[in-house]
Amino acid sequence: MKSVNTYNSLILIIIMSLAGFSCEKDLDLEPKTSLSTDVFFQTENDFKLWANQFYADLPAFTFPRDDWSDITFQPGGNVISQGQHQPAPSNASWGNTYWNIRKYNTLLEEAGEAPADIAGDIAVYVAEAKFFRALAYFSFLRTYGGVPLVDRVLDLSSEELFAPRNTRNEVADFILTDLDDAAAGLPLQSQLAVEDQGRITRGAALALKARVALFEGTWSKYHNTGDANGYLTQARDAADAVIALEGSEYELFDKPDLGEESYLYLFTLDNTQQNPGNYTKVDNRESILENRFDSDLRPSTSFPNPILGSNPTKAYMDLVLCSDGLPIDRSPLFMGYDSVHHEYQDRDPRMTTSLMIPFQRYHAFNQGVWQIDWSDPDRTDRGFIYEIEIGLRTQTGYNIQKLVPTGDNPPGRNWPVIRYAEVLLVFAEASYELDGSISDADLDKSINKLRTRARMPALANAFVAANGLDMLTEIRRERTVELFAEGFRYDDLRRWKTAEIELAKPILGIRYSGTQYETDSRWADLSPPVDADGFFIVQDVSVRQFDATKHYLFPLPLNEIAQNDALRQNDGW
Repeated sequence: MKSVNTYNSLILIIIMSLAGFSCEKDLDLEPKTSLSTDVFFQTENDFKLWANQFYADLPAFTFPRDDWSDITFQPGGNVISQGQHQPAPSNASWGNTYWNIRKYNTLLEEAGEAPADIAGDIAVYVAEAKFFRALAYFSFLRTYGGVPLVDRVLDLSSEELFAPRNTRNEVADFILTDLDDAAAGLPLQSQLAVEDQGRITRGAALALKARVALFEGTWSKYHNTGDANGYLTQARDAADAVIALEGSEYELFDKPDLGEESYLYLFTLDNTQQNPGNYTKVDNRESILENRFDSDLRPSTSFPNPILGSNPTKAYMDLVLCSDGLPIDRSPLFMGYDSVHHEYQDRDPRMTTSLMIPFQRYHAFNQGVWQIDWSDPDRTDRGFIYEIEIGLRTQTGYNIQKLVPTGDNPPGRNWPVIRYAEVLLVFAEASYELDGSISDADLDKSINKLRTRARMPALANAFVAANGLDMLTEIRRERTVELFAEGFRYDDLRRWKTAEIELAKPILGIRYSGTQYETDSRWADLSPPVDADGFFIVQDVSVRQFDATKHYLFPLPLNEIAQNDALRQNDGW
């Protein structure tokens, strides 16, 4: 693989890196311009200490990324969902990502020079470095497409500093190769020592490979850019390999005493009581990889705000099935909009546990008086009533409770980087995209496990045919509902090449005309703009745009292009 790099930001990275590694020893003031194996990388523990810093690079709360899509709305909107973002001189994520890649490459290079007697012991840290490098390049791939690939540590004299971008297929293949290498060198979750719980495992490498290969496979299929079936096969096989670990390594968090609320409490598990069953983080075997937090040592400081945060939209509400497994436009159970409660009744419990139901009591981390008293959870002097204060607590008339901690402040719940539920969804989607169909056996192996936890009817080919449904639509629907508010929707719309349709629609909220909202005195001062069907127009279609000629990819930073004539901007920018 030809190694190329990026330009003025990388030069700064190199300078900072060299400066950061200068040191004194016994008052030796000779400047050190590179890491020396005489100083570091001499023992297994040295490599472990270096790899420890990688874990700060794991993604955390990414809910605002769903605001770029159609299913949540942040007060005031954002330039990306409105198609108003423009090329900028610099982009912090560009430089930071290459900085991180340099850290991973440093370990990989030093491992090649390490003493022979520790080569076997440090193999796991080599695998971790390759996992993190793959994760970093996937961030680049989904954002920019092809980018300069760096597989070694460069210095200021490196000729590759002014080379062109690698193609997106080269980047995708590089990522998948790194993940194959990582999987081969990583232990299973069950093989980790107690003190190493939370480190990267073989299951994490396989699950990330499934995610990346599905992304690139569907992107290739719908954007006509590469070997779609080759990537989709890798996605299905990698997901299948993780599914084979079910029971011994992973299982969905589904507790009989929590019932359908297992889905709700999965996301708020902490070291202290956060649910009626008193399950804590150690009970979560659905997590394949988490960004780990602790209320004392490393508080979790980022999560949805149920008061001022992002709000679900009508687009999300319309996607959620009724409890009979049928969409709202086909189900006799859908009660319509006359009452503020009707829309929530007889629906998939993943919606009713993810959202706040009007006039019910909820708890949050923000203030002590809002936190639940688990010894007396029915106390009326705790929590708050969701009163649908449009313009204050909600912009759309809907609000979220999924992911919101309810107890100790600061909370210490973990962020799910990869969970087993996603792997099941990848298997189902990749299987259908490859074959144009999916067997009932494979549905039972994947999606129907999620439906069982949600207490929803199974998805079957006969059911789809009898009700005039489309299987691919149902698979995609399942993904959106299960992964709601976890940051996947924007990228899903882009890889399916439906963003130009879905993101060009207005953002709508509750139905106002002809409903309780219009007649109840509690909303007497509310006179929102509505569409022809009476739904609240939160953001007009004139404000939202998605230009299919350029918005599927982001623009590269202008300063990077200015420094290198070989670096080409993405089309349309």
